[in-house]
Amino acid sequence: MLDGMRIKAAVDDITAAALLGQGWTSALAGFARAAGARHAVVMRNTPQRVVTSLSNEEARDAIAEYMTGRIPPNTRYARVDTRRSRGFRVDHDDYSPEDLAADPYYQEFLRPKGVFWHANAMIFPGRDEYVELSLKRGVELGPYQPDEIAVLNRFLEDLTASARIATRVLDAEARGMRDALTKGGGFAIEIDRRGQVLRGHDALDVPPDSSPLHVRGHRLIAGGRWAQQAVDRAIAQAVSRPGRTGVVPLEGPAGHRCLLQVHPVPGAARDVFLSAQAIAVLIEGRPAATSASRDLIRDAFGLTAREADVAALLAEGLGIPAIAARLNIRPGTARPYLRSVFAKTGTRGQLDLVALLSRLGN
Repeated sequence: MLDGMRIKAAVDDITAAALLGQGWTSALAGFARAAGARHAVVMRNTPQRVVTSLSNEEARDAIAEYMTGRIPPNTRYARVDTRRSRGFRVDHDDYSPEDLAADPYYQEFLRPKGVFWHANAMIFPGRDEYVELSLKRGVELGPYQPDEIAVLNRFLEDLTASARIATRVLDAEARGMRDALTKGGGFAIEIDRRGQVLRGHDALDVPPDSSPLHVRGHRLIAGGRWAQQAVDRAIAQAVSRPGRTGVVPLEGPAGHRCLLQVHPVPGAARDVFLSAQAIAVLIEGRPAATSASRDLIRDAFGLTAREADVAALLAEGLGIPAIAARLNIRPGTARPYLRSVFAKTGTRGQLDLVALLSRLGN
């Protein structure tokens, strides 16, 4: 019998991860243990396949192998539809014992991994893509029993609420970064993991004849073949992992010069919860040297106070020794802060960072 108190504590940890936008691996590990499972996976699905996922550490190797596609076909996509269920579904809801014994996916892929039995539930609906929670327990434990599913179902509403929270928190973070980047003028649009313009940005808030960019078919379009290739490259590098800021000089219809900056928005959970992966910012003219405050830099990119200090000083043109001296720390202590700044801002060097922070000071 599952312990409802343990599950409640694990669900609270998942909610905390949703609120913070981080800590998913450990939260899912705790939930797997409480739910009597080895793998706990939050995945974004289409009716035909898994698109992307978050999981506990133990599940990662199996997921990586699954995503290669070099495994027996997963029959669960043809048989199991959590979208039509009000609770967790288990294997025997959709398979007979004979079906399971003859299924290559179960027998040739799952069983050698030491897992077999499922409890799956929808936690965030969508028309084309949806978010599902999948629990896989060890072969030796046998299938989930009705009393265990009854316990899990008691917390399904809380899990669904956590998914909604995650989506809103990640969206709010993206909006905050967008607003910070456009402080002082210009406009920005949000880009998804596929490099497409997110909902609500199908029209740019500028006169069409005065902008070098427009949106067509969820794609950011620039005038001219070279410009389009450069924009596509900048978007691709921003939404890749690890993301990197892309900068593209553009020329408007009237001959005025602009700069497009495409900034990655950090956070692995964004892939699952359909949030912005990058922010594309159009800037008139050349960016000026940054005068952004440390608080603004910290809030825009989720930096710690010390990381924001290092970022601001680096943007002023200081090197590691000068930064360390200014902050009264050792150069060896400053370097890990610098690596963290580059990781969180999606930049790879001082020039990248200056280009990024220039928008915050305008």
